Amino acid sequence: MKPGPLDATEMRRFVETFLYREPAFLIDEIVAADAGARRIEALLDTTRSLPFASEQRVDPRHPAHVSAAETIMATGSLGCLSAWLFHGVRWDEGWSGFGNRIHRADFKSLARIGPPLVLTSRETLWRDGPRRVVIRWTFEFLQEGDLVYVGDQTAMFFKDTPLG
Repeated sequence: MKPGPLDATEMRRFVETFLYREPAFLIDEIVAADAGARRIEALLDTTRSLPFASEQRVDPRHPAHVSAAETIMATGSLGCLSAWLFHGVRWDEGWSGFGNRIHRADFKSLARIGPPLVLTSRETLWRDGPRRVVIRWTFEFLQEGDLVYVGDQTAMFFKDTPLG
């Protein structure tokens, strides 16, 4: 993963302590992170190993594409990065979390294997507490300038609280 404008050491810490192993962190390069706007722009290399895309049976009626599950997982990657960067949520300091509501998930067109996806997240609401953070985002994913996904989702993060 290329940290782009972010501190490489801090990004290595994020990836090494993230709730999922590195292959499941579906961000390949961070383009921008604006704390004031609470906005992240990143790239997803669609030619990387993707667990569902790699198992597709491809033919002219069913072209190779990034699956819906991988698209939603990419929103989770952005959301967790946002919580880390803008809210101080640190996995190695007792934080954990989960997406708890997909308010909207519009798949506008297939995200083809080949061109990268430009992923954008922007926080629209948040509530920070010492042991709980709740964040809502809008997501827009583009491929070669065309909109492929729009989402509106919420996640909750908890410190030192078993989730099971």
